[in-house]
Amino acid sequence: MAPVISRRTMLSILGSSALIASGGLLAACGGSAAATTASTATSGAAPSAASQASSSAAATSAATSASAATSASATSSSAAPSASASSSTPAVAQGANGILYWQWGNGYVPGFNQLAGDFNKSQNHVVVTHEQPASQPDYWNKIITLQAGGQGPDVFEINNTSYKNWAHNGSLADVTSYASQDKTVSAAMQDTFPAMVDWYTYKGKLMGIPWDFSAGTVMYNLDQFRAASLTPINDLGKSWDWNMMKDYAAKLSQKNGATMTRSGIWINSGTENGWYSFCVANGASFFNQTLDQCTIASEAAIAGVDFVLSMLKDGVAATNDFKSASGKSIPSSGTALTVGLTSMDFEGDWNFTTYEKVPGFTSWDAGIFPYSPTTGKTANTSNLRGLVMNTVTKKKDLAWQWMAYLKSNPVQDQIPKLFGEIPSTKTSAQNNYLDPAKGGPPPGRKFLGPDLDATIQLPASDLLNSTVVGNTHGPIMSKAFALQLNAADALNQVQQAINGLLAAAKH
Repeated sequence: MAPVISRRTMLSILGSSALIASGGLLAACGGSAAATTASTATSGAAPSAASQASSSAAATSAATSASAATSASATSSSAAPSASASSSTPAVAQGANGILYWQWGNGYVPGFNQLAGDFNKSQNHVVVTHEQPASQPDYWNKIITLQAGGQGPDVFEINNTSYKNWAHNGSLADVTSYASQDKTVSAAMQDTFPAMVDWYTYKGKLMGIPWDFSAGTVMYNLDQFRAASLTPINDLGKSWDWNMMKDYAAKLSQKNGATMTRSGIWINSGTENGWYSFCVANGASFFNQTLDQCTIASEAAIAGVDFVLSMLKDGVAATNDFKSASGKSIPSSGTALTVGLTSMDFEGDWNFTTYEKVPGFTSWDAGIFPYSPTTGKTANTSNLRGLVMNTVTKKKDLAWQWMAYLKSNPVQDQIPKLFGEIPSTKTSAQNNYLDPAKGGPPPGRKFLGPDLDATIQLPASDLLNSTVVGNTHGPIMSKAFALQLNAADALNQVQQAINGLLAAAKH
């Protein structure tokens, strides 16, 4: 889903215009557990006594909320200068040189506190305050409400499903000139995964910069593989395709009469690490290149979903009934994989750090999404997260310093350890995320390179709100997973419904 301007053209613009580097771009990053926090540190120049009352008031009204949908527990440094505040504690005053940064994840809090603290110690002219005011969707609602009154955080984290729509609605500041004049960011953009550069380029402009993303992996129980005399996924190379996955699932699934007691594989009915990955690997896409037409009912997509449904029909993948029954016996600290109810689980790498902490669960690994036997390609459908500047901020220069800092190589290098996620820059991902010695378990992470290179954003259009898109295809695909609709009927219903919404949005 390429933007109007190509990645090559955008990188040429950035490279040829690199004139001035923002000062003091050093490093730090992270994430983990509190609802509303403010992070500061003594800096060369402390914030002035005047407060930016609007941002502070907005942050202090935020309620404590649940953890983000896709965030890993992170490792935070004890040296991180941070302060956690309850929702009733006033946020740190924002002075003339103060910047307010928001992100939505409970799991990201300690790491961003560390990041803000390290940044503040390196600066003389800007002090950042980090807050997690709410989880999604309240996070977005708070920003929208504040923007309407000319207020809100100066910089905030955004997901790819919201980015295009917010850029289209004029809610994000254009940072193209900043990026082109900043040598650090220009170099980092040259090294950024192509899918992320393409997505964060909107109508020839950078309305944000790529931050990080996640990998969809097939996690598997090594003990159950050995018991079935199956070769581990990471030893299969290109032989690991859909057909082999289905064969493995058949050999690993167990039944008591007609009742499934263990599924060979667990596949969810969503677009991230679910049915959409099969469509993408088969050469299909949810939208056309200009994002104004839904194309999900293509033959390639139908074949992908039909394959998934065939595993459900054949009793080798977890059915809705099995998932429902299993949910009653899975402890809050585990998953179907950790308690042995499935041998393979197609899920996000944010569970790596979770699995490290499950008592007694040590015999597991993760491999890439299997190759399509039709195209020979793998796929990683991921939420490409970015950093954006609020269009209403009156401190653009200071806000950019914080954004550039987050994009710098030393900060990107720490993302795997602090967030359990993948840096947007390829070098940082290759040197840190793919290295078990730096990124942590499982050992199979060193084989996930093809997954990273095959990354594509989750479906989104600049004309539609992401919630509307999800609420439209979600119920239909749930019926397909309940085997109440076949692949063709389900995807044609999705395509017709989405195109109806797009047609209305154009008028």
